[in-house]
Amino acid sequence: MKATLTGLLYLTLLLMATHFISFVPPKAYTAAEALRNVRAEFQTALTKLDETAAAYEATANAFVRGEANAEALQKVHSQTRLAYKSLEFLLEYNDREAVKKYLNGPPLLSVEPKVPEVRIIEPVGLQVLDELVYGENSQAEQEEILRLVRQFNKDFSKVKAFQEGVVLQHRFVFEAFRYQLVRIFTLGLTGFDTPGSGAALPEARQSLEGAAKALMAYFPLLEQIDAQLATDCRLELGSAIAALSQPADFNDFRRLQFLKKHLNPLLKLSLEAQKNLEVELLSEITDRPQAWNYEADNLFSDEFLNPSYYTNLSDAAQSEERIALGRMLFYDPILSANNERSCASCHHPDKAFTDGLPRSMALNGEGSIQRNAPTLINSVYAEHYFYDLREPNLERQVKHVVRDEKEFNTDFLEIVDKLKQSAAYRSLFASAYPEHPQYQISKWSISNALACYVADLRSFNSPFDQYVRGEREAVAAEVERGFDLFMGKANCGTCHFAPTFNGTVPPYFQESESEVLGVPAAAQGPDSLALDPDPGRFASYKPIDQTPFYLHSFKTVTVRNAALTAPYMHNGIYQSLEEVVEFYNKGGGAGMGIEVPYQTLPDTPLELSEQEVKDLVAFMEALTDTTGMTAVPAQLPAFETHPDWNKRRVGGTY
Repeated sequence: MKATLTGLLYLTLLLMATHFISFVPPKAYTAAEALRNVRAEFQTALTKLDETAAAYEATANAFVRGEANAEALQKVHSQTRLAYKSLEFLLEYNDREAVKKYLNGPPLLSVEPKVPEVRIIEPVGLQVLDELVYGENSQAEQEEILRLVRQFNKDFSKVKAFQEGVVLQHRFVFEAFRYQLVRIFTLGLTGFDTPGSGAALPEARQSLEGAAKALMAYFPLLEQIDAQLATDCRLELGSAIAALSQPADFNDFRRLQFLKKHLNPLLKLSLEAQKNLEVELLSEITDRPQAWNYEADNLFSDEFLNPSYYTNLSDAAQSEERIALGRMLFYDPILSANNERSCASCHHPDKAFTDGLPRSMALNGEGSIQRNAPTLINSVYAEHYFYDLREPNLERQVKHVVRDEKEFNTDFLEIVDKLKQSAAYRSLFASAYPEHPQYQISKWSISNALACYVADLRSFNSPFDQYVRGEREAVAAEVERGFDLFMGKANCGTCHFAPTFNGTVPPYFQESESEVLGVPAAAQGPDSLALDPDPGRFASYKPIDQTPFYLHSFKTVTVRNAALTAPYMHNGIYQSLEEVVEFYNKGGGAGMGIEVPYQTLPDTPLELSEQEVKDLVAFMEALTDTTGMTAVPAQLPAFETHPDWNKRRVGGTY
């Protein structure tokens, strides 16, 4: 009986949602009218949020005076968040920096960028309030809640004034809608946006409904061009809204099925609608590379993210000749002072470009370097590089290795001098850089070639990716459960963002995050409850990072190919994925009883069962893909004048 009622409810909601987006305006309807309707709806939503936020402040005042209880405060907080969510898609699109800074940024300390001194920014906005209002000590936080609500109203009044003056264009509506789809799935349904209330599902529905109202303004125009596409859009939007409306617990929501049945189809259909209506695409407006390829129609497409954006190199600059040269240099120990150590010495292709050691071995076998060797596959998809995020440029990453006395212990002048003594290398550089004869063998060309090769190490063809794209019929049940856990109950997806599953933040994928996890110094023994002393990002040598909350903060690396990259963490203390999951299951270092100031990982236990741990591991194992990346050069270029250099170089070293 219960299943029957659930099915009826679902059908009812589907019909309601379909009706909701089937509005048919007068026959004289034009594109200009569609845009006016979007503007009018947006203005109405701005006004509603303004009114709801004012009611929030009145209730917060009553809460301080003892005239309203926590339940009343939570109710008006929820109403305010839902009002915000209904117009989030355009608010974010028009001014995402203001939204992040003032209205709905994560409840974390940050630093004001591009100022001469370190200026710490205290978080404000709805996410901070979400934690406080639904926290166990809301009564004790009465004054702080009131202060933050007042601040929100003050900030929103300024944001509203700016937003009301934005001149909308047709493409803004479509772009904002598609960005919102990605935001809903990667930030909304994961609980990233609702750290206290856990109201991810109703907020996701409200977000989609708000964006759908804007898109539906164009359906009558689309009907005249492609009636079937218009019908498909209506039905898919209605179906998606209905799916988000079903009575489901946060932990039970089937995110993978929503991704396949609703999110990806909507990405595709909205793009088709934009093209059919001849609304300009982003590529027609600018030739500047974007972080994600706007015309990708699947979140897990192997072309969804654009490596050229992160390398700041055009596709032409990342030529096959340069990639091949970079690959040769990567395996050549001639780059090191002792001619025995190559990049591949610490990044083995058969281990997803890691080396299987807790910390990589130092030059000449004398001890180890500071940290574990991370995978290079998909490493291009980041704003900054290295565990401490010290380098913002992929091309310049190699300079740190070249100069480090524990790694290559040399300089580019010596490397250039060596390479020029090989006729084969002179020919390879001339072929790769014909337009730069004066720089053919130089610090720039060496760094550039290596960056081109590393940027080419990309992996979006795992069994899981293929399943999401519809290229394979099924994945194991534990993989599907594991993904739902990863993106839901286990909270993994709030830091390891889809689709890269690293710290590059959606939906714009332009910012790399680091986290304070409280990693212990050892997995067992007396140091298992002692914080690892590595200062992490705090010691990146960038003044902006020398703030207390970046102490022991490390870059969030990808979990793709994690089945091949043991041991884990920056210090390599965990030998298995099960151990890693258990660390998170306990609430990180703070949850284990270690004193960890500024831990960004929630310290409350996840309460994952043994089966759920297995499911999470099964999902991560299904992200394995090193296709086309593991071949080692059969032979490296010869040095005629120094035959002794060739003795240990055949096939590279690692």
